[in-house]
Amino acid sequence: MRIKQLVLFAGAAVLSFSAAAGPQAGTERVEVVGSQPAQVRMKPFMFDRVQGEYGLEDGRVLTVSGTVNGQSRVLTADLGDGPMEIIHVGKDKFVAVDKDVRFSFTGDRIPDEVVVSTAAGKVLALAKR
Repeated sequence: MRIKQLVLFAGAAVLSFSAAAGPQAGTERVEVVGSQPAQVRMKPFMFDRVQGEYGLEDGRVLTVSGTVNGQSRVLTADLGDGPMEIIHVGKDKFVAVDKDVRFSFTGDRIPDEVVVSTAAGKVLALAKR
């Protein structure tokens, strides 16, 4: 009789724990999105060399411009829908702040091509200077 009570109690405990672990009414679903890559210190020549206009294959123009405020250098990129701040995250690679847009510049001294893509690697635009 004592073993039967223990088994019933254990079964009830398992059911109550599994019910507590499942979704409950009134709870919010939170979606975790990947974090932004860490900013890498940009050398002054990199700041100057990426600035300019790049003709996109769809006829639009990508404009990359910079401003200097004391020790701070800020780059912005405009694909025709308003400027967005971009930060340097590695060799010739930049990401937009708070947007899923990546910029990868190629070329020797002066970049002659930039690939605009998402974090997942989907190419949004190819631009040539």
